[in-house]
Amino acid sequence: MTQASLSHFVLAILVATLPSAAATSQTKPIRIGIAKTFLVDQPKSIAEIAEDDFKDVLKKTTGLDGELASKYSATEIADKLGRKQLDFGIFHAHEYAWLQKKHPDLRALLIAASKQPERAYVIVHQNCPAKTIADLRGKPVDMPIGTKEPCRVFLEKYCLDAKHKDLAAFFSAIEKSSAPNDALDNVARAKVQAAVIDSAALDFYKEVRGPVFAKNLRVLQQSDAFPRAVILYQPGTLVEATLNQFRDGLLKAHANADGRAMMKSWGIEAFEPVGKDYDKRLAEVLKAYPPR
Repeated sequence: MTQASLSHFVLAILVATLPSAAATSQTKPIRIGIAKTFLVDQPKSIAEIAEDDFKDVLKKTTGLDGELASKYSATEIADKLGRKQLDFGIFHAHEYAWLQKKHPDLRALLIAASKQPERAYVIVHQNCPAKTIADLRGKPVDMPIGTKEPCRVFLEKYCLDAKHKDLAAFFSAIEKSSAPNDALDNVARAKVQAAVIDSAALDFYKEVRGPVFAKNLRVLQQSDAFPRAVILYQPGTLVEATLNQFRDGLLKAHANADGRAMMKSWGIEAFEPVGKDYDKRLAEVLKAYPPR
């Protein structure tokens, strides 16, 4: 995730809460933790800038004081929610699935919804003899900067074992292109054996470089759709009015031009209530990707 994308995600939350900001008399800052897996490959300075921007924009747009913490793991955020040291936590769905047994009291407030499914893809050259990810052992792969966590989880499912404790042990080299398009170009030019990207990146590449993909590339393996990222809270931490203000503002964010533009930049169509099948999907992702 880039500095811009993280900031846009945070700003989307801030703008969404604006209409009902006056409804709550705030007694303490709203404390939000975003799992640091959203910031893999990003320098510390980007997180610090985003945290400072969050405080300023939250105050200016809602009149509420708030603070964002991006340095904690999903496990640490869940623990802090349980101890009421944080008000909200932003997690990948598979992280929530991993944590449910230890933290059964955590509740999902909303999900970050999109019309496009969240899938991981491993792309190879059409001339590549590999039939599965296992055939890429000892080959170079490109995981562009900002590769989303579901892509990493999907790849590790097929690469890690008793002999290969991490991806670096499985592949001969892991390149870090600055963007997914560059990673796919590297595969097309046979500079690396494969690239790991998500649905949005693949669709964008096909849109702007469709002939290159059709002539040179193919999908080696793809994941099933991952459940969407989720906002969690610990019941009883916030007064009901503040919780309702936060939730209701997010539900209306897509109707706000600024909020809609910000969410679009992060790949979000809208914030939505948790669907009836969300627990079922969490169980499925837990079965497919057990905790590491």
